[in-house]
Amino acid sequence: MVAGFAAVLALAAVPPAAEAAKKKEEPVAQENQPNFSKEFRKKAGPVQQAVTDQKWPEVMAGVAELEALPDLTDDDWRLILNWRLVAQQATGDTDGLMKTLEVWLARGYATPEQKVQFNQNLAAYYSKKDDDAKTMLHYKAFIDAKPDPDPQDLATLGRLYLQQNDNVQGIEWLNKAIAKAGERGEKADELYYQLLDRAYVETKDAEGRLSNLEELTKRYPKADYYSRILSIYGQGSKNDRVLMLNAYRLALRDTGLTTVGEHLAYADHALVVGSPGEALRAMEKGMTTGVVPKAASNQEILQEAKVAVARDRKDLPRDSQTAAKDPKGELDVKVGLGFYSLGEWDKAVESVRRGLSKGSVKRVDDANLLLGSALVELGRFDEAKQAFTAAAAASTDPYVRRVAGLWSAFADRKAGGAGGG
Repeated sequence: MVAGFAAVLALAAVPPAAEAAKKKEEPVAQENQPNFSKEFRKKAGPVQQAVTDQKWPEVMAGVAELEALPDLTDDDWRLILNWRLVAQQATGDTDGLMKTLEVWLARGYATPEQKVQFNQNLAAYYSKKDDDAKTMLHYKAFIDAKPDPDPQDLATLGRLYLQQNDNVQGIEWLNKAIAKAGERGEKADELYYQLLDRAYVETKDAEGRLSNLEELTKRYPKADYYSRILSIYGQGSKNDRVLMLNAYRLALRDTGLTTVGEHLAYADHALVVGSPGEALRAMEKGMTTGVVPKAASNQEILQEAKVAVARDRKDLPRDSQTAAKDPKGELDVKVGLGFYSLGEWDKAVESVRRGLSKGSVKRVDDANLLLGSALVELGRFDEAKQAFTAAAAASTDPYVRRVAGLWSAFADRKAGGAGGG
């Protein structure tokens, strides 16, 4: 059954000849009276009676004769099509019904509500018929006619474009669906971002893909999404150790890593940069989850990290005292990294903040990322977000700004905020 059919199509009655003659003598307003042609009035009575009696074969035969009359008015056609629609719906003639709806729309008889409902019905009908061209035609008309399309409506149009290999239009409409969800204070469906990821790959739009993946990960954090981001960050930054350490740190902290290679890469960056405790945590977690085999080579990395952690635990108190006396802040930040490595979050925050306040810090962006990471571990999420904002502001590297944005979204989610919605 056509959605809303009974509500939007009402049968008009044709006055019998005698009644029509009588009405001519009455001084009534004419502007709302149907403008039926003379020949139509003569022939329409039996058809109307057949409709009343629900004699559908007679209705369809009578309608065919009426359609052949010359000089039919718009009101003639409206009633003819109305009767045809009623008969087709009553007899279950879906194919005929849909063709009549197309004629109704083509003649411009549809009300705004009918344009929405009929085009939606026609799009669904032609979709089942695998007629992509007409499905798209009517679904686009449905979107154009609907005053305020839902995010799902817009996303469906995007998916139709993708099915026709029109990735550019698909991307446009899926992004409109996401924007509409945002305007309504709703969380856009995860599928929209997943479809966009494929479309951006097809169009070779690397920037668009990365931005979409980051938004997807902020809202629906999963290890697989982080894995894709880590791969792109690594290629784009040529595996910059500072950047990748911060990115791996977040991925492990949020969802975990997915491959042996990612655990090993994180451990390598951490050991080289001077955070063996992070290398140890990465390897231990990978082995615990069964992702990292307990092979001899991996045991060597594990042992190297343990030795370095023990050395730092011994040396850090002395190094901290030395850094406190240094008028420059660089050494304080390095000591802060050491405390972070050991999981001594309070001392890491204190040391990094002291270094930033002194100045002369080589990588202010990295120092703030480290500060924010330690504050996250302490559950001080508002302060952490301020640190991540400062990291982005201090950096000229677009990838550092990106990872700062991911960290900030993670802190917001941990705090129970709306940033991930």
